[in-house]
Amino acid sequence: MISGGKKRMKKGLKRLAGIALAGALTIGTAAGFSACSSSSHMDKDGNITLSFWSIYPEGDANYQWTKDIISRFETENPTIKINYTGISFWDYFTKITTAMTDSSGPDIYLQTIKDTNDRASGGVSMDITPYLDDEINKSCFYPQDLSTMEYEGGLYGLPYALDNRVLYYNIDIMNTLKTTTDADWQATKAAKKADATISGKPSDLLDADGNVRAPETFDELMAYTELLTTQENGKITQLGFDVNVGNCMFVNFVWNLGGEFFEDGKPVVTTNEGVKKGFETWYEVAKVNSTAKVNAFINTAGDSSENLFWSKKVAMMISTNEIPWQNDKLSEENRVNLGAASVPYNKVEENHYNFTGGFSLEMTTRLAKEKTEVREAAAKFMKYLCSEDIQKEVLNESSNMPANINVYDDLFNEITDPAKRVVLTEMQYRKPYDYIANAPNWFGEVQNALTDYVAGKHTLDETLTTAQNAILRLQATN
Repeated sequence: MISGGKKRMKKGLKRLAGIALAGALTIGTAAGFSACSSSSHMDKDGNITLSFWSIYPEGDANYQWTKDIISRFETENPTIKINYTGISFWDYFTKITTAMTDSSGPDIYLQTIKDTNDRASGGVSMDITPYLDDEINKSCFYPQDLSTMEYEGGLYGLPYALDNRVLYYNIDIMNTLKTTTDADWQATKAAKKADATISGKPSDLLDADGNVRAPETFDELMAYTELLTTQENGKITQLGFDVNVGNCMFVNFVWNLGGEFFEDGKPVVTTNEGVKKGFETWYEVAKVNSTAKVNAFINTAGDSSENLFWSKKVAMMISTNEIPWQNDKLSEENRVNLGAASVPYNKVEENHYNFTGGFSLEMTTRLAKEKTEVREAAAKFMKYLCSEDIQKEVLNESSNMPANINVYDDLFNEITDPAKRVVLTEMQYRKPYDYIANAPNWFGEVQNALTDYVAGKHTLDETLTTAQNAILRLQATN
């Protein structure tokens, strides 16, 4: 997750559709909004002051970097001053939800890409289309990141920092599979499935460097998980893989098995075979090892399940893009011999996806009451943050993935580390949650149903029905 932290966001954003700003906004045709005769942001000498909020408070590793960027922008634009407020990631989205519509709230703010459409339809964020130019425009960004930021022909922010999901593995632990036999593989739960893709030939698993390659199918992932898990005195001491270590998303199983949750905005959870297969596979992977033993093992991780991977007690995990860059910062003794690969997609290329989220930069609609120069200054700062030079820093300083696609050719030329290059390559295969206007947080309900399924509370068919009905209830009440 793009946060500098490794936990899932605890609270989703409240749906903003229906929020009305106090006062009428006069809409112009050329510049987008009419200019006013006075300004609370611009003094008589033309100096403009704007406020900017993001998730890096004082004390955060990225706080000083953010301040440095602002300082550079102000040096290049001496008539524009940016007042910065950094708020802890875990508090930010609660505070920004109300602050965006408050008269004392920020003029420019970091937000989540997945629900920009809500803020557009609710009159909270401003259409920035009039401020796009030759250097920063829609062609600079991935289509999947723009899709939820567009509303009725307008663009309501700029993609800023992205993430993706990659299968990471400890090469040293994986190489212990070299000593396994055909019989070992045929004895795994995955190999005993009726439609198993396990060949039973460990020699076929070696890559060009002579190391054991990553699993390419979900059956292989299950077999690797079983064979790489070790126990002593009835307790797990090394875990092959588990969906609760890292940042593994259930949607990735569904998409990579050909499933889709919606057709024309309507849920098809109960009828889509890929969804059913994805749920079933999630269950199978989660049940390779004893749930009680896995939970007991994960409970030793401390504040993050990823600690188990860093302490070399977990062979594989699906997690976010920053892992190779974090690995670089470790001492040689603690550094993981790191491998990276696509999330399994059963070698069906049209199902090659990895889940993505991201952050946007947005401008409050309150600036519609300001002079044109103020809005232009706000847009100029947003575009500066999305410029190629700053976007490279987004990766090198914060380990988040750049949103500006124009930097990737340079990054491929500069970066030789194999794991990092996998992360870069996987950017083109990213897929976000389906945006459903009247049920933007539908995925939380599906995850709840899936958790109950793994816990044995419901059958597969009951789980599919529960998930579908939960989405329908959301759509009916919003």
